[in-house]
Amino acid sequence: MGRPDREAFAAVVQAGIERGLDVVEAWRAARAAKPTRALEAQRQRAIAAHNREMRKYERRKATLTTRTIGGTAVAGVAGTVGAIDVIAEITTSQAAVYGPSWMWLGAAVVGAVTAITARRSARTLVTPPAFVAPIGPPPALRPDAIGAAESQQLIRLRVQLAGIVPTLDALHPSAAADLRQADTEASPPLHALIERLDLLDRMRRELGTSPAADAATTAAIQVRDRLHAGCQTYESLLTASASLLAAPDVSRSTGEVLTPAIVALQAYTHGLQRSAETFGA
Repeated sequence: MGRPDREAFAAVVQAGIERGLDVVEAWRAARAAKPTRALEAQRQRAIAAHNREMRKYERRKATLTTRTIGGTAVAGVAGTVGAIDVIAEITTSQAAVYGPSWMWLGAAVVGAVTAITARRSARTLVTPPAFVAPIGPPPALRPDAIGAAESQQLIRLRVQLAGIVPTLDALHPSAAADLRQADTEASPPLHALIERLDLLDRMRRELGTSPAADAATTAAIQVRDRLHAGCQTYESLLTASASLLAAPDVSRSTGEVLTPAIVALQAYTHGLQRSAETFGA
């Protein structure tokens, strides 16, 4: 094999290796982005659920307002016409407008009842609580960047916490609200640390071998340690949430709810058996 052939062969091999490295790098980047997509998906679901709740509230409020206005208008018009009819019937022994007076007065009563009921329902209509959108995912770090592992750990912990909140909402609403508030307050500073790591990683790659690059590396290690401490705190929060899910429920237990039904079925079965024995005899 001549030298040109060897060089061509080496070039083909090098190109293949570079393509393989590109594939591996793309796979690692996609794998690292998976928790980020999960966190963003949970954020979008929370926003969509709040929007649905707000639309439902606005529709209900508009319906009650329409009923109040319509019922008041019907009561006023029908009551006026009914009163005119009553006066006409008393004075002339005939209806002043089409229809007997009792029909108009009945419509006035229905309109008034509708307006009063709608107004009371509007007063007791519960406004949805103030909504704070969950904090979105932080910028994605390169898989080889300092702090990339801690960044992915933080995102995974936030995804797990977001999955716990709906269950806590059904069991302990106040605890779920506290958990949301804690995540809302704690995540922005930690995301800011990840943004610093991203900036320091770019500095390290762009400056090459220089004192500034060494300083960026040292700073990135310090920021990574702070991010690691934040992840430890999130793990403690996740542990406390899991312990709360395992805590006894202060409401009625399953036995208290089902025991009366069991006793009733047993009594019913016993009564059927006695009836069968009586008729068999």
